[in-house]
Amino acid sequence: MAKKTDDFSVQISDATPPADDSEPTDQKKQLLDSPLPNKEEETQKKRMKSWEKILISVETTAFVCVMGLLIASLTADRLQNSMIWGFKIWKWCLLILAIVCGRLAGFLITNFLMALIWKFWLDEKVIYFAHGVKKSVLFIIWLGFVTLAWGLLFNHGDKRKVTRGLAGCLIGSALWLLKTLLLKLVGSAHAKKLFSRIKEAIRNRKVLRALSEMEMKNTNSGKQREEKVSGETMREIMDAIRGKRLVPLSYVCFDVDEVKPTVKKISDEAGARIASDEIFTRLAGPNKKDGFMDLKTLLYYVDDEKVIQHFEGVAEDKQHIAGAEQNITEQDKQIKKSVFRNWVVDVYKDQDSLKSTLQHSKTAIDDLNTIVSVIILFIIAVVWLLFVEVLSTKLLVFVSSQLLLVVFMFGNTAKNVFEAVIFVFAVHAFDVGDRCAIDGVQMVVDEMNILTTTFLKNDGEKIYYPNSVLALKPIGNLYRSPPMSDSLEFAISLRTPMQIINDLQDKITKYLERNPRKWRAEHSVQFKEIEDVNKMKVALYVNHTVNFHYIAKRSKRRSELVLEMKKIFEELKIEYNLLPQQVNLSYAGSAAPALPLAFPVKGS
Repeated sequence: MAKKTDDFSVQISDATPPADDSEPTDQKKQLLDSPLPNKEEETQKKRMKSWEKILISVETTAFVCVMGLLIASLTADRLQNSMIWGFKIWKWCLLILAIVCGRLAGFLITNFLMALIWKFWLDEKVIYFAHGVKKSVLFIIWLGFVTLAWGLLFNHGDKRKVTRGLAGCLIGSALWLLKTLLLKLVGSAHAKKLFSRIKEAIRNRKVLRALSEMEMKNTNSGKQREEKVSGETMREIMDAIRGKRLVPLSYVCFDVDEVKPTVKKISDEAGARIASDEIFTRLAGPNKKDGFMDLKTLLYYVDDEKVIQHFEGVAEDKQHIAGAEQNITEQDKQIKKSVFRNWVVDVYKDQDSLKSTLQHSKTAIDDLNTIVSVIILFIIAVVWLLFVEVLSTKLLVFVSSQLLLVVFMFGNTAKNVFEAVIFVFAVHAFDVGDRCAIDGVQMVVDEMNILTTTFLKNDGEKIYYPNSVLALKPIGNLYRSPPMSDSLEFAISLRTPMQIINDLQDKITKYLERNPRKWRAEHSVQFKEIEDVNKMKVALYVNHTVNFHYIAKRSKRRSELVLEMKKIFEELKIEYNLLPQQVNLSYAGSAAPALPLAFPVKGS
């Protein structure tokens, strides 16, 4: 580390890590331990709403009062034999306890079960299901207490209409719980594919924050984070999946004029570039003027295996930079400023794309929930009317016959809706922001709904596809594809010497090796065929380091490859000449007969 001085900016600008594993200086430690103002994180910690606190307080107060009355009715002589509407006071007290405090009991039971799950079963799927059915289970427990108290303590004669009504409500709540379970089952197939993206976004956000804070990594925690997800990370995943929020990207900004560092959000691509420049300037230290920083300095603050592998893959050797002949090791590699900036910008783009995906996926699930809820409410109403004997069997048969007519009229629509639901939640061929190829046309997914999906073409035109139609089409997802290959075809003269052809292959290989961030070293030069005994058709197959979702990067890199091939052709003087062609000329005058003249014309 730099020498300890009074100049704050001098101390933080030297980012060279210490040679040993010594602790940071007191000023550095105080800087890292100091609380950073972040309203988003403070808001996230307040999970219980104010009205829930008020309701729990009212229920607790009512519980104390009713329990006091219950004890008095069992111990006081005047109240032991007192009756209200033919029933003793202690029975009414128990019924009031079930009605008023049954929700409180359900709240305590469900929270106890949730605490056990969070403690011993920290799994995304289990917690996703548990959070989804929590309210339904609470309502069943509450209604079960009320029904049990009424059925055991009160006698209503033969018909027992109130008991039948409560039993019908209990069955209706069970049907509602079944509906919630089925929706969560459908949504889990959709959410399962988002878990990995959310985890990656959280990891990248933490790495970016650690780099901005210049916080030393814990060398013993890397493998543990990969094997087991922490409780804090699990809460962020659940909040994101359930549609509450996605923690925005932020970085710590060190201003010389301010005593404490400030936290700034990254809300757009320009902000990501500014953040990358500020972080790079502090990490690079004395080498910031060269536009490079040592790889070991960057990895000193990174505690994520995937991020480490990424930067190790895009690092450049000092030999390529300075032209010095030396043995290159991992410690001698450097990271270019533009490479670090592109990584920060890509992290922001992935975060923004994930945010849009979560927003539209929640909309689709809400639409499906609305459709299914209407059907379940109708079934619950019919069941409840049957229990209280308001709806007779003959009337039910009549209503069923009318429903058959409705099914006959809207059966095709119901079929399309069912196919659309299967496509959106089961197949799930794309997310919002993915570049897809449909019928040979590349488009970007703009919006997803239950019935339709909106795409954007390259020229900005919006196209609406019914999901039932998309379910029958082959769809290519470029975003989910691995790094893809590309080809470039050209022709050379058949008379080109073999030495020049070998030099051509060597120059292509050297160009690809000089640009490891853009191209993989694996390539192939194929001589496809000889045409007209004059030219050879050659195809160059190369491998990008990205897929074709990044269409701008792909086009720019291919354009640079074409220009490099032109430069190589000029250096090696590779040309292509047309075959000599025979051209017949004739004179159409009247004085002399037209005599055909034939001579070869050589084309350039």
